Amino acid sequence: MKKTIFAIACAAGLLLMAPGQASAQADIEIGKTTIRLQSPVKIYGQDKNVYRYDDYGTRRKKNRWYDDASVFFGFSFPVEGCSYEPTAAMPVKYGNSFEITLGAKQWFGIGHYAFGISAQYTHYDYRGSGLAARGIITQYPCNAVIDREIFKTDNIGIGVYNRFYISLRTPLYIDLGAWGDWAFSRQYKVKYYIGDYKEVDHYRDGEKFLPLQGGVYAALGVNLFSVYCKYRFTHWFSHSVLPMEPPRLQIGLMIEI
Repeated sequence: MKKTIFAIACAAGLLLMAPGQASAQADIEIGKTTIRLQSPVKIYGQDKNVYRYDDYGTRRKKNRWYDDASVFFGFSFPVEGCSYEPTAAMPVKYGNSFEITLGAKQWFGIGHYAFGISAQYTHYDYRGSGLAARGIITQYPCNAVIDREIFKTDNIGIGVYNRFYISLRTPLYIDLGAWGDWAFSRQYKVKYYIGDYKEVDHYRDGEKFLPLQGGVYAALGVNLFSVYCKYRFTHWFSHSVLPMEPPRLQIGLMIEI
């Protein structure tokens, strides 16, 4: 009899220790006798799921700690001024200058907060104005007619972000972060005419144009779209050779899917 009571107690203990929701039911055979145990209570384990809203406003059940991957595309324009140092600003045609960025982000979140990392490709295109004519890039003949100047770079980089959700239902959020780029291609392109002949020069002097860039990032987003700004703290030009700097601030629109 004592063995029977002990077996019943062990079976009940196993039911109580089962993770998640348990129906607390078991059959025990002792000789030709079958005993069915049915607990009057249900046992619940730790609930690791919470509800959250996806980019389309649909409520979904996700892990309390969730992760999401996304790809993004951004397009921005430089903004004049906003420099933290007295270095002269590079003369730029602002309507024709732009940034294009494309990459992927991985998010890890809980509740109204998410941490993200990104890998991206970025292209900068600054349409210069007057640098070649003034002999800052190099000295051109007096009869040379400068038609176009472009400082452009191609970059790969990474970023880290903090996302704060104002609303999960919409969703409405604020991103704050930092980024760093390595310019694997950088050049100053000058297109000019001497008489009827068109010439194009490409300057890729590593002493003039610096490869490593970095700064901070901020965005205000709703669903898939956000308005973002990037501020660069590093120098594009070596100031001992080119004592000026392209615009540091970029403001644009980003889509993240």
